[in-house]
Amino acid sequence: MGFLRRLFGVKHREPDSEISELVEASPERRVILPSARLPLPITLDILKQLFPIRNLDDDELGAYALERKAEVCGPGSILFRAGYPIKYVHYLLEGTVVMDVGPGTRYEIGADTAKARFPLCYGKHYTATAEAKTDVQILRVSAKIMSLGSTLTQEVPHSLDADNLDIPEAVRESSLFQAFSQHYRDDELRVPSLPEVAARVGQAVREDIGLAEIARIVQLDPVIAARLVHIANSPLYLPSRPAVTCLDAVSRLGLLATRNLVMAFSLKQVFRCKDEDLARIAQNHWRRSIHLSALCYVLAADNPGMSQEEALLAGLLADIGAVPCLYFTENLPRTLWTPAEVEAILPLVRGPVGAYLLKRWDFPPELGIIPQVAEDWYYDGGERLTLNDIVILSKLHAYIGTPQMAALPAINAIPACAKLKNHQLSPAYSLRVLHEAKDAIAQAMKFFEG
Repeated sequence: MGFLRRLFGVKHREPDSEISELVEASPERRVILPSARLPLPITLDILKQLFPIRNLDDDELGAYALERKAEVCGPGSILFRAGYPIKYVHYLLEGTVVMDVGPGTRYEIGADTAKARFPLCYGKHYTATAEAKTDVQILRVSAKIMSLGSTLTQEVPHSLDADNLDIPEAVRESSLFQAFSQHYRDDELRVPSLPEVAARVGQAVREDIGLAEIARIVQLDPVIAARLVHIANSPLYLPSRPAVTCLDAVSRLGLLATRNLVMAFSLKQVFRCKDEDLARIAQNHWRRSIHLSALCYVLAADNPGMSQEEALLAGLLADIGAVPCLYFTENLPRTLWTPAEVEAILPLVRGPVGAYLLKRWDFPPELGIIPQVAEDWYYDGGERLTLNDIVILSKLHAYIGTPQMAALPAINAIPACAKLKNHQLSPAYSLRVLHEAKDAIAQAMKFFEG
């Protein structure tokens, strides 16, 4: 039990006896005010509803639940303050908390909402100040155990087994899902070929051959060559003189940017199906991928050290795992599947199948992991902002204004947020990103749909 106590924090004590300690010694600079409420007992059922600690095994969670109660805080209590290192994360079990993320920017989280299943804030530093609006019951968990839970999601591939309880029962019982997952486990999936020019450019960059040879390969596809010249002449690259030839464009863009853009322009060719319903689903996924890639591009441009072209490509790759599933479905008799069934399955296979596909395509590891972590909101790859963080943040931004957002964590509550330049993510910043992305999305649609 000592191990669990160290990880999850101290056992419950009466509020009056701990106020002075919390104010003076707490790393979060807490101010806990008394409440007449009795603390809730923490049960295994409660823990299994909370992300990401639910990923720990039942023995660890069950042992912890036997000796723990919620912390009760009165109205006006400060649970943690922005800017301080995160030693503990907080789950809201009862009541309402106000999150203050900056001057004039506040929002509320109620325990009866889906957002309460996630930590109020998580990462290296608190990105908001949390104040109890009502009497609240809080589960306060050591950040050490949280890192164990998130490590499990990073290291263990999402299982496509029909007995995986994280997959909805209706999907697990689907004959389409069962057949597809069996082919995936048996390594019998039909993997679409990467378009020839993209494959050859990727190989050429790995072998570090000259710019002239790269340009010669690109010219095998006149459409892609023309698009590279167009981009090389855009204000982004501040051209002092126009790029006229493909070699001019490759020289200005550089090898890695050329590879990323060629890959991006080539991907549209794999989002194709002959069946009318599957073609519609494929095109919808492609357009959402373009939208995501534009958001990635804008966020990368706003954070020094990030490659905008690589971020653009990463956004297009996040949902690439849908493609093998669509190809598999198209080879089945039409009576064995429905469009609704396909739509239900794709979000669940996207991650592991996307990583599998990119490995088969010999993509570099930093891009190959993208599908697996794109919606792993509590993925944390280290102190510095990475391509994975850009994609995760962009994914959450892409859900803003949709019904799905209500069931997702607040953007400033995830680890990737604290790594942005000046920890600047806020609702106002998000609105600016979305506004700036409109032009980028329009340009991306023009390039990729042209």
